[in-house]
Amino acid sequence: MKRPITISTLVLSAVWLAVLASPVQAAWAGTNGRIAFCDFSGGDCVITTMNADGSGRRALHSGVAPNWAPDGSKIVFEDGAHRSAQIFSMNADGSDVQQVTHLSGDNVDPSWSPDGELVVFVHHPVGHCCPDIFTIRANGSGLRRVTDFGADIGVSEPEFSPDGQWIAFWEGNVNGGDLAAVFIMRADGTNVRQVTPLELDADHPEWSPDGSRLVFNNDAHQSVGDIFTIRPDGGGLKRLTSVTPLGLADFRPAYSPDGTQIVFNQGTSETTFVMTMKANGGGPVVLSADGFGPDWGALAR
Repeated sequence: MKRPITISTLVLSAVWLAVLASPVQAAWAGTNGRIAFCDFSGGDCVITTMNADGSGRRALHSGVAPNWAPDGSKIVFEDGAHRSAQIFSMNADGSDVQQVTHLSGDNVDPSWSPDGELVVFVHHPVGHCCPDIFTIRANGSGLRRVTDFGADIGVSEPEFSPDGQWIAFWEGNVNGGDLAAVFIMRADGTNVRQVTPLELDADHPEWSPDGSRLVFNNDAHQSVGDIFTIRPDGGGLKRLTSVTPLGLADFRPAYSPDGTQIVFNQGTSETTFVMTMKANGGGPVVLSADGFGPDWGALAR
């Protein structure tokens, strides 16, 4: 499937622009709860949660890429301790661990739909050819293939928009090249559109709770990088951090449920910090060292 390779190719209709320029229903907005992340201080990744100030740490289960259910009651994650990486879910306290996928190959990058019914993820078949985006019900039923991009497309990190109508994702080798970009598409896999300029080498898109912006990091293939936001129509690009000149990398950003803050990783030559900052990029705070892939959950109802 051919894809546009620069933001200038996004020549959209007036209807399309109106839809993307308007915030969608804030289905994920809520009261800020705990932050989940992979704690690798002991050598292996253990999904751990903590309060928004870094206190109250709780080790839950081995695994990576935790993602909170919209109501804060469950976490979906990937676990590679088996012959292939599979997706699991568990309660917010680490109890009732359930395997969601049973596909050969690797199944990675899970995240929830805003109604908590579906999990969207990337399936890498045996041999690591042709990864594509799938959805599945949280109970393991209703597997559905969303994309069929072919061997020259590498996709990762899909996430539903707050209204459930769109999926944002990262493509790591646009048109077979060495750079990455953020794309969006309809939840059924149609209307694929490039959002970020190719020169940014963008990675890890996450929606704001009101659906008006995507946050991401640049320099996906480098050891440095910063965090940006952009509108889903490709306009309004804004840089939030500027650590590249220091040789640092700010990456894997995610909004707080109320949209006022962002949790992210900062990588140094020695470790990877879990940090928060204001949604406009100010007031960075270090919460934890030796943590990866944070996600901020809502206070459980």
